[in-house]
Amino acid sequence: MRIPTENVPIFPLSTALFPEGVLSLRVFETRYLDMVSSCLKQDVPFGVCMIADGYEVGGAARCYQIGTLAKIVNWEQSKGEVLQIEVLGCQRFKILDSKVSKQNLITASIKIMDEKPVVAVPNELFKLKGMLEIALNKQAVDISADAEQLNNANWVGCRLTEVLPMEGVIRQRLLEIDDPVERLHVILGLFTNK
Repeated sequence: MRIPTENVPIFPLSTALFPEGVLSLRVFETRYLDMVSSCLKQDVPFGVCMIADGYEVGGAARCYQIGTLAKIVNWEQSKGEVLQIEVLGCQRFKILDSKVSKQNLITASIKIMDEKPVVAVPNELFKLKGMLEIALNKQAVDISADAEQLNNANWVGCRLTEVLPMEGVIRQRLLEIDDPVERLHVILGLFTNK
């Protein structure tokens, strides 16, 4: 898969996508059907950014600057003009500049964000690993976690942010944190100060 940094199509959503996260999307607007078709033909990802102001449908929404590249891993045409796609979160990026086409499709120049090397979950945050396992079991989420992933601070923080109940803007703020251990500390603070 080629990773473009210019003219990257942006799909504004009411949620944030995290690296290694999976989202199922229903695509029905012409601008996004065309975008998905183009991304599949060129084997390139598109960007997913959370909406700061506006809506998923209709005019171009204003998005947060930090988002995640999304690789299409599965697609299925359903009845009518609806396309079901499943995407996998890849690298986080920052929008440097963007423009809106006549069809209200946002395209952007982006900078891929450097990710920290794998960091183990610190001992004082081990309870978050258990919290994640309980949340995954309780919600019957289709995420399988092995011991290596459960000891990866970035993976644990991203998965917790996806499955725990929190406002969208908090998810976005957690996506924007570069340090995976800092992200875990913030999550622990959110759920132990209540």
